[in-house]
Amino acid sequence: MTHTEPEKLVIKWNTSDSKAIEAIRKRFGIPTYTTVNGFSPVLLKPEDREIFEETARRGYFNYQRVEWTFNGTSYSW
Repeated sequence: MTHTEPEKLVIKWNTSDSKAIEAIRKRFGIPTYTTVNGFSPVLLKPEDREIFEETARRGYFNYQRVEWTFNGTSYSW
């Protein structure tokens, strides 16, 4: 991975505020897919790292680096 490639992460939503989730999804290009357990895949651009981490620090979500794939209909990690 180079410093210009997006990083694959999985976030666990800590908020149930639908407006906040919608705004965060829009800002970072997070798909609307969320598992039953509240996880969503993220392709994080290097230029978004700082604000993404600040959003996590504010408690909206936790994240972890996980290799995931999308097969056209669903995500797996």
